[in-house]
Amino acid sequence: MNPLTVFISVLTLVFTQELTAQDFTFRNSKWGMDTIQVKNAETALLLYSKGNSLVYNGKLSNLDTKIVYDFTPTNNRLYQSFYIINLNSKNPSIYVKNFLMLEELLTTKYKQPVRKSANTINGKVITQDEWASNLISDNLNLETKWTTDDTEIILSLYSINDELLIEIRYTSVVYNKKADEEKKVKILKEL
Repeated sequence: MNPLTVFISVLTLVFTQELTAQDFTFRNSKWGMDTIQVKNAETALLLYSKGNSLVYNGKLSNLDTKIVYDFTPTNNRLYQSFYIINLNSKNPSIYVKNFLMLEELLTTKYKQPVRKSANTINGKVITQDEWASNLISDNLNLETKWTTDDTEIILSLYSINDELLIEIRYTSVVYNKKADEEKKVKILKEL
């Protein structure tokens, strides 16, 4: 095969993948899809459907994860999706290392974050070297946020009941507002 043909083939493949990747906002889904469309698009194992959420057991590369899709309460439209990553380890240093790796990858994809925070319960300012020890005592939440035209992406590392978790949450700017409005209408009817 001549080098020009190889180059054109590779360029076409990259261009096609880029166009396809732009069609989706989270995995194989787009904001505004209903539960049936998401179920048809998702390849991971469905664990359960509860209320306005679908929860799957899947992988993010080699990381075991729960994949959650949240839908607006009335119109059943996808407005939020997230990964919950449990590394099956009690070693907080492993979580910090993976948080930093994911932060780097998300920065590569979404450019510089709009906000980074390391919040302790008592408000004490700590260094990155102190993160792991503060995670053990449930004294730290790490969060980095990116925004695109239609999506807010938040990477978090926190502890709940002595279980460390990494979360990557994608929220639609438009459909999140609709979800809030639908919740208010529903609550107002019940008041």
